[in-house]
Amino acid sequence: MKIIKYMKIIIVLGLSFFLFINCQSIKPTVDYDTNTNFTNIKTYDYYTNNSIQLNQIDSLNFMKNLDNSLINKGLQRTSDNPDVYIAVMVSIAEGNDVNTVNLGVGGGSGWFGLGTNIGIPIKKRIINYTFQIDMDNAHTNQLIWTSKFSNTVDYNKYSNSKTTLFQENINALVKNYPPKIAKPKKKNYYN
Repeated sequence: MKIIKYMKIIIVLGLSFFLFINCQSIKPTVDYDTNTNFTNIKTYDYYTNNSIQLNQIDSLNFMKNLDNSLINKGLQRTSDNPDVYIAVMVSIAEGNDVNTVNLGVGGGSGWFGLGTNIGIPIKKRIINYTFQIDMDNAHTNQLIWTSKFSNTVDYNKYSNSKTTLFQENINALVKNYPPKIAKPKKKNYYN
């Protein structure tokens, strides 16, 4: 009876850990030039040679969502002397993820115990993708801000809700734009 109770606890803890890992928010890697005054950046345009490994429909959908996110950040797209040029890189690769589910039976009495375990492989189709946005000063061609992340999604989720997937990921990419540059701390009387 105690074994069943402990097994239930282990299963609940395992499921809780699994949900915790799968529900983590997307955390892109962001870097920027600390000497750039981002409040002066009002307009943008895209480079013509972006590397977007999506079909034409998905590519247009992705760029539309990116435009909407940048507009929500206070930027305006223009081809006439923009403040920054944006390079967009999207790479997608299909793959398989193999997880093993272990089933075990055991028992014992006193100082003697016996058990066995069997692993059952479970294979699912996945999509590995990487999104990156680089923002270059249009006048100096110097990189001033970049955001990148990689993620893996279930193939069925990717196929059924690409628009939602693009919106969530683009919002995560531009979440930290403009960067919050830390102000130097004021010295107090005792320093």
